[in-house]
Parts: sequence; C-alpha cells; structure tokens
Amino acid sequence: MSENNESLLNVINKSGFLFQARLEKEIKSARPGNWEPIAHEHRWVDPFDGKEGFIDLILEYGIDRIVIECKKTTDATWIFLIPENQGDTNRARLLWTFEGIIPGGTFRKKTSEWYDFATNAISLEALFCIVRGQGENDSPMLERLSSSLLRSIESLASEELEYAPKPSGSIHVYWPVIITNTRLFICRYDPDKIDISTGHLSDASFDEIPSIRFRKNLSSSVQAKQYSELGQANLDYERTVFVVNSNHILTVLGQMKILNDIRMPVPWQGLL
Repeated sequence: MSENNESLLNVINKSGFLFQARLEKEIKSARPGNWEPIAHEHRWVDPFDGKEGFIDLILEYGIDRIVIECKKTTDATWIFLIPENQGDTNRARLLWTFEGIIPGGTFRKKTSEWYDFATNAISLEALFCIVRGQGENDSPMLERLSSSLLRSIESLASEELEYAPKPSGSIHVYWPVIITNTRLFICRYDPDKIDISTGHLSDASFDEIPSIRFRKNLSSSVQAKQYSELGQANLDYERTVFVVNSNHILTVLGQMKILNDIRMPVPWQGLL
C-alpha cells in the first residue's frame, strides 16, 4: 500500500495523542485558576494487580493535583440521568494524603483517605451515564474509564508519599478529571413516568452541559474503614470523577478549588 500525506494524516488523526497535546497547550497557555502542568505521560503501576498505564496530564496548584484522562471520541454522545428534582452540588469525594509528624507525636505518619470536600466548583452530579452505541451487555464505558483513572491517582499518591519528606510535613488533594470532546447531555426524568413492565420512559427533558460530576462506587485500592453497617460502607466507597467537555476546560478548571470557609472543615485540621 502506498502512503501519502493524506493517508498518513488520517492515521494520526484517529489517535487521541493530538487531542491530548492540544489540551495541554491550551492549559499551559491560559493557566486557568493558576493551575500549572507539572507532568505528562506519567507512568503508574497498580500495586495490587500490577497493571501499568500512563497518566495523560497532571496539574498542580498549592497542595492540589488535577489528574487528567483525555478521551477523544467520534460521533459519541454521553447522557447522564438526573432525577427531575435534583439540583447542583459543590461536594466532591476526593483523595487526600498526609505525610509528617502529628503535633505531639514522634513518628512520621502517612495517611491516604477519600473524603467529601466542599468545593468552589458547582455542577450536577450523576450516578448513571448512557453512551450512544453501547449495548446492555457491554461493560459500562465511563465506569471502566473512571476506575482506571482512580487507580492511577492512588498509585500517584502512593508514589508522592515516598518522596523525600519535608520537615513541616506535606498534604496533597487529588482531583480526577476526564476531558473529552464528546457532547455531554443530561436527561431530567420523573421516576413515575418509567413503565415498570418495559423500563421505558414516556417523557423527559434534555439539556447539553459543559461538565458534570460522575459519582458512584468505583474501583479503589485505598483501604476503607471498618464498618458496622452496609449502608455506611456503601456511601464511603463512593468516588467523584469530573467529566468536562473540552470546549469548557478553562472555565471549569478555573473553579476547581477546595472551598476556603472556616465553617467547612478539612480533614487535616491540626495535622500541620
């Protein structure tokens, strides 16, 4: 088969690497919210099953990290189901770590925990996502993508806990973000309008959105606490992944900060 510029261009345009490179250039130029790219294509290894991968892009601002998975699709649509009475939220269940000596202690301590933070970023939050072209027997695409992203974050956090310790200790918070060129829609529905015999919805309203929180029980290697009841364990295993359309990355990333409000406690109070 002979090759020319057009055929070779078609090959590289089918990959996601160009999309990733353009996103990195956009973020580096604009620095939304003072986020600074500090690493790309960062290798990670899952300590439990040995799975390897690469984090597309890591941003830094203060103690915070945004860990980005770039997802380019073709003619795709992601639809998130939202009960009609549900409003926006500012909560996000994120991973935080601490390394240092607790006041009054003598030994250095390392902590990793998922925690519900109040944030400046406000959006809707969804439990389910339907992808155009995905059959009911297929493994849910967004769940798989999110679980891999979360495992990469936990691997990154574990790596950073092993760096040379700072005398005053260190804290980090990790934000999982999927940036995609896919159009994002919400479907607002009334459960009473779902036919219980067919599972079909008789009526709903749809809106295109710039971003959304995807929150549910997702794969995680960080050990949770001991529980006395299933309901509490179920809530604690939830994780938040931000899904952002690429046309809105500067606005959305610029809002991603932990809410600085004395009425909103953070888990590291008293550690430093």
